[in-house]
Amino acid sequence: MRRIFLLIFLPLTLQAAELVDRIVAMVGNEIITLSDIQRHPGPGEKALEELIRERLLAQEMERLAVRASDDELADGIRQVLARNRMDLPELKRELAAKGISFDAYKDQLRGEIRKMKFLGQVVLPRIQVTEEEILQKLGPKATEEERLRVRQEIAESRL
Repeated sequence: MRRIFLLIFLPLTLQAAELVDRIVAMVGNEIITLSDIQRHPGPGEKALEELIRERLLAQEMERLAVRASDDELADGIRQVLARNRMDLPELKRELAAKGISFDAYKDQLRGEIRKMKFLGQVVLPRIQVTEEEILQKLGPKATEEERLRVRQEIAESRL
């Protein structure tokens, strides 16, 4: 009796099945779906590349335990306030006007700080910048501070 029930109703359930989403890529043990790509700004192929890059970066930061402390987050908020010449209540109003909660903003900023720390600690030291490249940009009479700034700019342009 049970077999008859399955044979009768199984085809009906298969006909009602609908494709909701599909897996486009696997990055480690995480998946990227078609809807992830559709929500990401930019053309599909570029969006997929960016999502893969983001997932790889997040996995590597997690593996290396790169964290952004509460002090680093507070410092980041102070820098944003100073750069935009505003105080904390103004920032919160601006975020609310854009539909972003302050907690979501802090999470986003913490993620950016983690990414900057990872790039500074792991990626940028591996990028070679020659003295010749620095001299081409600055000339022979550059200060050490200028040389460091240009070295970092060149390295960041190669990311």
